[in-house]
Amino acid sequence: MSRSIFCGNLDYDARHSELERLFSRYGKVDKVDVKPGFAFVYMDDERDAEDAIRGLDRIEFGRHGRRLRVEWTKQERNSRRSGSSRRPSANTRPSKTLFVINFDSVNTRTRDLERHFEPYGKILNVRIRRNFAFIQFDAQEDATKALEATHMR
Repeated sequence: MSRSIFCGNLDYDARHSELERLFSRYGKVDKVDVKPGFAFVYMDDERDAEDAIRGLDRIEFGRHGRRLRVEWTKQERNSRRSGSSRRPSANTRPSKTLFVINFDSVNTRTRDLERHFEPYGKILNVRIRRNFAFIQFDAQEDATKALEATHMR
């Protein structure tokens, strides 16, 4: 069964082949699903995936030298937590930025998301993409409060 890894903060023109080459240094890559600014990488072996996460998180990558964010996908983290014998990943540290999905991307505006999330703390930046958004808080604690209050709602 493939293990899914989230790879964020990519250049928007990052190529499938570049990511496959990068991750394959750690083991067999089953699939790479590239979206603008991020990707999901599916690796064959869990230990190889853990090695890739440890080796690639926070490295500079791409033409603009952006610092990658590489971690287990939310689905992998949840399955690892729920009674699984696998040990938790070291790369699930808190962040000031929330990745938001499942909203009406046609009618939702930046101000709508600001209004929804500002009760949890000062917002520095909101970026809406085609079907997702990033909400950057001033403090990691505020982002954590927002995540806990709004997760799965």
